[in-house]
Amino acid sequence: MNTAEKVYREIIEMPVSERERLFGIIARKGFDKDIYSHEEVFDDIRRFPFSAKEAAEYLEISEITLRRWIKIGKIRCQKIGRQLAFSPEELKISKKSLHRGNPSLASKAK
Repeated sequence: MNTAEKVYREIIEMPVSERERLFGIIARKGFDKDIYSHEEVFDDIRRFPFSAKEAAEYLEISEITLRRWIKIGKIRCQKIGRQLAFSPEELKISKKSLHRGNPSLASKAK
């Protein structure tokens, strides 16, 4: 069975010229489209809660803005002890609505 760790070890063991060739192929074939849909870019985010810092990074906003949005109800979170936790599904929805409302953010996701 191929695992990420096994593949990584095999890549590290390759001669440098072969690694360069491999990454060249990945770069050419991995980014062969000019425009990617929101789903293609963001659909595969993890399934467990995000911290406030991670949520702000994902939404491309500051933590201060995130906390302001929580106060006004623009985004929801749960409190676990003293920490804030954000649902990946809710973040996806928020990210989509941000991109619909601000075309300059949408161009960053491409």
